Amino acid sequence: MKDKIVSHRRFLQKMERDLERDYQNGEYASFINKFRMYSEQQLPDISFMEKFYESLSYEDRHDEVMEYALLQMNEGVGNYDVHMHHLLKSLLKQERYFEVIEFSDHLMEEDIPQRFRIDVAAFRHEAKRAMDEKVAQMHEPEAETRIVSTSEYGEMPDFEKMEFLRDLIEDADAGHRDMVREALSVERNHTCLTFMLLYLRAIEDQEEISVLKMEQEIQVVPAELPELEESPLFSGVRKLVMEEVENRMPEFREAAEGMLMSHAVHCYPVFPSFDDEALYLGYMSELFGMLNLDHDFKADVAVVDWIRKVERSMT
Repeated sequence: MKDKIVSHRRFLQKMERDLERDYQNGEYASFINKFRMYSEQQLPDISFMEKFYESLSYEDRHDEVMEYALLQMNEGVGNYDVHMHHLLKSLLKQERYFEVIEFSDHLMEEDIPQRFRIDVAAFRHEAKRAMDEKVAQMHEPEAETRIVSTSEYGEMPDFEKMEFLRDLIEDADAGHRDMVREALSVERNHTCLTFMLLYLRAIEDQEEISVLKMEQEIQVVPAELPELEESPLFSGVRKLVMEEVENRMPEFREAAEGMLMSHAVHCYPVFPSFDDEALYLGYMSELFGMLNLDHDFKADVAVVDWIRKVERSMT
């Protein structure tokens, strides 16, 4: 038995040397593959985790950085600050500036070490600066508001479209009505579609329009659409779910609230046909299932299928 333990330890030491060599030689793809095998044998040291993050970044595999960071934080593995640092860095490299700012704002409200606070503030500053530069490029220095063309809108990245549409909703300027109606027919991002409908609602557009949401083509009159906050996921269900999460797993309250809000925005104006209690049980079952936690929530299969359908359509 002792010989087996010694042999296994030597095997791990060789893997560690191979990992160090691959990283030093810039063989990042090889490092990533070996790191995953090494992780199956034992919990890697945080220094190897950092090299793993950096290797994924060098290989432009930013989605994998996010997946690994979220998994480690959910499981309480290693240094939370390190995982969050690389998560924010990955979002920044993907130009997902709005998400960097949202994460940073939440973190700054928490009791975090001063050094990490400075790190987070730097990420937020960089994201805000980049976002401001992108938005500034949209606007020409004219006395009157310039109308953005459909082709110009189509060339914007999704985060820029969202910022642009938010401004239109806030200003309720009907000048972009025709452009939005034309672009809506080819827009495939559900969040952008929601903002487009909310803009047309804000300017009280009375002309019927067709929109494809959740595999349903529906005809709506924008002026007659409900407010986003009228979605059951924002109102009754949110309160039920958040109360349960606060009581049973408060560390996941932000993730739970983010899931409900993103689903509500994604689906609007298609509201789920289930009552609040059924949706509450469905979401609690899914949240506990995602975290591999035992639970006694008796969820309707149809509700769970609907939630998973929303999740799939968001990826």
